[in-house]
Amino acid sequence: MRNNSSLALASISAIAFVSVAGMATPAFGQQAPAAGEDAKSSEDIIVTGTLIRGIAPVGSQSIGVSQEKIISIGAANTSDLVSSIPQAGTFNGYVGVRGSSNFSLAVNRPTLRYLGNTASSTASTLLLLDGHRMPGMGILQTSADVDAIAAGAIERVEVVTDGGSSTYGSDAVGGVMNFITRKSFDGVELKDNFGFGDNYQQANVNATVGKTWDWGSAYVTYDFSRHDALYGKERGWSQSLDWVATAANNNIPVGSSFNCTPGNVVISSKTFSLNPISATASRCDNTELATFYPRETKHSLLGSLVIDTGGRVQISLKAYYVHRVDTSDGGPITADVTVTPASPFYIPAANLPGTGLSGNETFRINLASALGTFTPAPTTMEAFGIIPSIKVDLGHDWQVNASVDYGRGKANFFGQANPINTAVLNAGAAAGTFDPRNPALASNAPVITSAIDLFQFGRAVNELVDARAVVDGPLFKLPGGDLRAAIGVEFEHDSYAGITTRGASRAAIAALTDTIVKRDIWSAFGEVNLPIIGADNRGGIYGLSVTASARYDHYSDFGHTFNPKFGINFQPVDWLTLRGNWGKAFQAPGLSDLAQATAQSVNPLPTTLRPFFDPNTPVLGGSNHTGFLVAFGGTLPGLQPQKATTWSLGFDIRPPATGLTAGMTYYNINFKGLIGFAPINLPTFYKNFADKVVLYTAGDAAMQAYFNQLAANLPGGLAGTAAQNTLASIGGNFSNVYAVMDGRTTNLGTVLTDGIDFYVHYSHETGFGDVYAAVDGTYILSLKQGGTTGVADVNGVDPNNKFKVNTTLGAHVGNFQGQVTWAHNSGMAEGPSAANLQQSYVIGFNVFNLFFKYNVPGESPWLKDLSFTVNVDNVLDTDPPLYRGLSNSLFGAANGFTLGRVIKIGVSKKF
Repeated sequence: MRNNSSLALASISAIAFVSVAGMATPAFGQQAPAAGEDAKSSEDIIVTGTLIRGIAPVGSQSIGVSQEKIISIGAANTSDLVSSIPQAGTFNGYVGVRGSSNFSLAVNRPTLRYLGNTASSTASTLLLLDGHRMPGMGILQTSADVDAIAAGAIERVEVVTDGGSSTYGSDAVGGVMNFITRKSFDGVELKDNFGFGDNYQQANVNATVGKTWDWGSAYVTYDFSRHDALYGKERGWSQSLDWVATAANNNIPVGSSFNCTPGNVVISSKTFSLNPISATASRCDNTELATFYPRETKHSLLGSLVIDTGGRVQISLKAYYVHRVDTSDGGPITADVTVTPASPFYIPAANLPGTGLSGNETFRINLASALGTFTPAPTTMEAFGIIPSIKVDLGHDWQVNASVDYGRGKANFFGQANPINTAVLNAGAAAGTFDPRNPALASNAPVITSAIDLFQFGRAVNELVDARAVVDGPLFKLPGGDLRAAIGVEFEHDSYAGITTRGASRAAIAALTDTIVKRDIWSAFGEVNLPIIGADNRGGIYGLSVTASARYDHYSDFGHTFNPKFGINFQPVDWLTLRGNWGKAFQAPGLSDLAQATAQSVNPLPTTLRPFFDPNTPVLGGSNHTGFLVAFGGTLPGLQPQKATTWSLGFDIRPPATGLTAGMTYYNINFKGLIGFAPINLPTFYKNFADKVVLYTAGDAAMQAYFNQLAANLPGGLAGTAAQNTLASIGGNFSNVYAVMDGRTTNLGTVLTDGIDFYVHYSHETGFGDVYAAVDGTYILSLKQGGTTGVADVNGVDPNNKFKVNTTLGAHVGNFQGQVTWAHNSGMAEGPSAANLQQSYVIGFNVFNLFFKYNVPGESPWLKDLSFTVNVDNVLDTDPPLYRGLSNSLFGAANGFTLGRVIKIGVSKKF
C-alpha cells in the first residue's frame, strides 16, 4: 500500500513522543456499573436492560462506551463507535456500507455474539435510541440504521450482552445497544474533524445549540459527514485473482475474470485472446475498477425539548432526521455473447490457433471501451422519527413513563445490471448489428444502448408506530430493602412497502408496484427485583438479590411468544459481585423477508471468482462443470421466529483504593431457526444443506430439473426472460455447471455458541495527572451452525476468529492526553482447497491507533473550552490478512478491514 506523507507521519510521531514521554478521565470503554450496585430507589434513572429505575440489570454483563471513548475514536459515524467493542461483529472490521453495487445490504448492522447474518432482514442485536426503537432502514432489511443517530449527539452507549426479549421483545437475542443522547445542553458547541489517507479524505462537522431554563431545556445538534470512495486498485490487498494461475505465473497476478479488454473467445472449451488473437487467454481483475468502500455524504439532525417545572409531570420530546447517500461504482460492464457459425462475426476455426474447434463461440468481453469504467450505483436513505413522552410522579416513589414513537425510513437504490441484457447482444451478433470482437465500434452503439436498458432497482419504506407505558416503584419493604416491581404494556405497528428487481428496463421498473406487508404487536411485560440481603440486614454477606422478568407478545401474522428471564447477584464482600442469568429470547421474521415471495434471480457464478466446492466432489479439468447456478433474492414461505435460550455466569471485582476493576463472563446461546440464506461459500454447506443443492454427479438432467424448480419462481417462470438469459449465459446446457444451489432466505437451523468475555481496567492518579490502561476482549469457545440437514458443525471461515481484544494505554499530563490502542483479531483456520492453494490458515490482524488531545488553558471567551485532537488510525499502515477467496464482500483479504493509515485532526470549541 502506498505510504502517506512522510512529513505528516514524522510530525505525528513527534507529538506522540512528547505526549507519552510525560503521559482526566480514562478514554477507554468502561465497564458499566456492576449489576446490583446500590442505588437510591428515588433516583430517576432507567438503565438499559431493566424496567426498574436506579438498579442495573441483575445477573447480566453491562458494557459502557463513555464520552471520553467517543472523543478518542474520532468517529464520523455511530458504527465507528460500535466497532470498538470486541463483542460486536464489526470489531476491527468492516464498518462501512459495502460497495457491492446492489441493494442487499444498505445499512451497518451491529451484531453482538456474532449471531448476525446479512441475509436476514433483521438483526439479532436490538438497537435503541434513548430506550426507544427506531424504524427499519433498507430495501431487503428492516433493521434500524445505527448511523441515523448523529454521532455528535451521543453522550454514551450502554450495551447489555445477554438476551433482552423479556424486557424489549424481538431482536434482543445477542443483546441490546442503547445510544443515550444528551438530556440537556446550554450554549453553543462546534466540532470539526478532517481526515486524510492514501487516496482518501473524510470530514465531519458538528454544531450543537442549546439553552436551559428554570422550567426545562432545549437543544438541537446538526452533524455533517462525508468520505471518499475507495477502489480495489487503491489498496494493494484488494485483489480478485485466479490463485492457481498466479502461482503458475511466478506469482505475477493473474486476474480471475476473462471479461477483459481485449476480450476472449471460447470455442470447444478452449479460450483465446482477441485483438490480436492469441492462444493465451486475456485475464484481468475488474474489481480493481470497482469500489469496495462507497462514497458517502450524510446530514443528521437531532433535537430535544424537556419541560420540567419541578412538579409531578415532566414532558419531553426527541426528534431526529438523517439523509444519507452512498454511491458505489460497479466498474466495467461485462457480457458473454454467444455467436453462431451463421453470424458475420463468427471467427473461422482456421483463424484460431487451436485444433478440433467447432460449434458456437462465446465472446467474453467488457464494454469499457464503449461505455467507460464508471458504473454508478447510488443508494439514498432518509429517516426521521419523533418521540413525545411523559413522566408522572404518582407519589410514594411510584412513577409512570409513557411514550409514543413514530419513525419512518425510506431507501432507494438504482444501478446498472451487470451482466447486461445478453439476449439483445446475442440477437445483434446474429443480425450483424453488434460486433463483439470490437465493442468500441460506433456501429455497435444502438445495440449496446438497448442492451444496457436493464437495471437493478429497489425501494422501500419502513414505518414504525410504538406506544408504550411502564409504571414502577416499591411494593413493600423487606429486611434487605424494598421489593421493587415494574409492569408495562406496549402496542407496535410495523409496515413495509417495497419492490426489488435485479434486471428490468426503465419502463418495466416504472410499472412495478410495491409489495406491502404489515404487522401489529400487542405486548405485556413486567419485572420484579427482590433484595434478600442489602443495606438494612448485612451481616457476614454483603448482598444478595434476584430478579425475574417476563414478556408476552402477540403478533398478528404468526401468533404469540412468551419469554422469561431470571437473574441473581451475590456479593460476599462489597468489592466482589458474582452474577448469573438465564432466559429466553426471540427474533421475529423481518417484514422485508416476508415481502420477498419469489426467487429474484438464478445467477451463474464462475468458480474462478467463487471457488465454493464440495470437499468430497472433485473439480473436473477444462471447462467441464466449473460454474454454479444459484437462486438469490427470494424467501421461502412459512418463515417462523428465531428463538434462543441464553445463559451466562460471571463476576466483577473492584478492590477498594486500587483503581482496578476487572471481570469475566461465560455465556452460552442456543439459537434456533436462524433466518438467512444457506452459506454456499462454506465447505460445510454441502453437508448441512444437502437439500438445497444438486451436484453435477447427479447428472445434467437432475441439475436441469432443479433449475426448473427454482426458475419457476422467477417472473415469467421457466419461459420468462430471466430464466432464458440464465440458460443462454451457460450455453444452453449444464455441461459446465458444477452445482445448482438454492440461496433463498429461510429458517436455516441452529447456531450454538459459547465463550468468555473479560475486562481489566486500571487508573492511577499521579503528580502530573494520571495514567490508565484497559484490556477488553472476548474468546469464542465454539460457534457451530447446523443446517436443514446434517448436524451443527464448525462454521469454517465464518465467524472469522475466536479471540478479539482491545488494549488501551494512556496518560494525562496537565492539559495533554496521549493514548495508544491495540486492536487484535486472532488468526483462524480455513478449509484448504486447490483453488486457494491449500490455504489452511488466515493470520491474525493487528491495528494500532494513536490519539492525542490538548485542552487549551485560559479563561478568555476564545480559549475556554477549546481543545484540539489528533487521531492516527492504523499508524503502521497494516494490511488485512491475505485470504485467497471471497469474504465479507472483500477480495483478497479476510479477518479484518482497514482504510489504511488515516490521520484525523479535530477541533472543538464551546461558547
